Amino acid sequence: MQTFRTALRVATAALLTLSAVGLTTAGAAAASPAAPSGVPAANLFDRLSPTVQKRMAGQVALVDAASVIRSAVEAGEPRGYAGLGLVDGHVTLWWKGSVPADIATAVRSVGKLAEVRVEPARYSGRELQAAAAKLRRVVAKDHADAAHTVRIKTDGSGLEVAVDTTGGAKVPALPATGVKTSTVAAEKLEQHATRFDDAAPWNGGARIWNGGGDLCTSGFGVRDLADDTPYVLTAAHCGPLGGEWFDGVGDPIGFIVERHGPHDIALLSAASAGSDVYVGGLHESTTVPVAGWTQVFPGQILCQSGQTTAEIHGEPICNLEVQFHYTDEQDLVEATQLDGGETGYGGDSGGPLYQVNPNGSVLAAGTHTSGAGTGIGFQDFATVRDDFGDIVPVTATAGPATCQVSYQVTTWSGGYTANVTIYNSAAAVNGWQLAWNLPAGSTITTPWNAAITQNGTAVTASNLAYNASIPNGGAVTFGFNATGTPHTPAPITLNGKTCA
Repeated sequence: MQTFRTALRVATAALLTLSAVGLTTAGAAAASPAAPSGVPAANLFDRLSPTVQKRMAGQVALVDAASVIRSAVEAGEPRGYAGLGLVDGHVTLWWKGSVPADIATAVRSVGKLAEVRVEPARYSGRELQAAAAKLRRVVAKDHADAAHTVRIKTDGSGLEVAVDTTGGAKVPALPATGVKTSTVAAEKLEQHATRFDDAAPWNGGARIWNGGGDLCTSGFGVRDLADDTPYVLTAAHCGPLGGEWFDGVGDPIGFIVERHGPHDIALLSAASAGSDVYVGGLHESTTVPVAGWTQVFPGQILCQSGQTTAEIHGEPICNLEVQFHYTDEQDLVEATQLDGGETGYGGDSGGPLYQVNPNGSVLAAGTHTSGAGTGIGFQDFATVRDDFGDIVPVTATAGPATCQVSYQVTTWSGGYTANVTIYNSAAAVNGWQLAWNLPAGSTITTPWNAAITQNGTAVTASNLAYNASIPNGGAVTFGFNATGTPHTPAPITLNGKTCA
């Protein structure tokens, strides 16, 4: 997933933790929905266990902070970069050697947002990738032997070769690479090539089939920002280019018009694409809204919502912790179900993986590719954008938003602190102004990482010299203390254009 061919990918996320999104109690339907978007779910966040709620809510600021740091890494050569992860309530950046000034500045800039610790790495990402390439040639040579996957450790400490000795399979002799390498026992994640009656606009998490015996799951309704063309995202191994796909009762959705086999992602043509994901049983119309997309980091907690999972459990499988980013041809991400349960089933392929926001909306994280026991392999949404262009999830936000804003608030007696992260999904910006309105009686007192002016309720935050640039897919953060009572600001504009 994290390749230094293309440096690093940065998420575009919409994490309005003070949201006006209202969700009503869902009802299970005896038959599939006739309405395009189904029945909204009771807040999906409220359906999570208290432990998972706490972890997901606590990671909102961590993902924002990590994304800003990743923007800085992406802006230059990788140098000593080894990895970024969410660890025990803080962000850890692993770096080999001295951290350069631009990265140190980015780390300082998110200090109000989240704690960031910089830890030494034994190897840089480039060293690990070069060594992993040598190992992969051996691992890929004989599919009958025990070795099946090469993993790069996020902390830069070395490599792992995953082996499965079931049936007496032998571990092959591995070449010396100059990098510390260990073997670990793990099942190989197998592809599953196997809601029911969806309707246009086509949503994520629904049963889809090719008119024969192959069942899969729709990932997300997406669109191309360049021309607003709608698609449905799913897995490439579900079918070939040009293949036609239908919903569970045979209504045509569209054809596979773009496909990346190694990355296991595909786009189905569609007359229209929906902004929701199904989260109830196979014959229920329970949905939640998609608010945007997010990059994924080791340690991040996600959910998956495939159609077979829905048929068996009647709800998503959550508490999936991201473990590894692969750097082989498939370029996948691996996660583990921390409760020890199954992560998915045949027919879940192509289905949505997502982060749940405290307001009950979700952020697209990727699509289901493979699984075995507690392990799941998926393709991250950032790779979709790398492969197919400026593809974004369809959201309920009107118009083609070119930016998203995370507006996180902590209240205290007489006032509050706001941490704001801007994600740019349009052309690179050099010099920015973010504008919004505060409620009457609220006054900004102390800003950081931005120059802020206030005229009555109207507020404008402008860049400082060191954070003027936001590349496409990049992120910057700033914040302020204020008196009064906070609210969810809307609209918010970046250089005059409305953000989601």
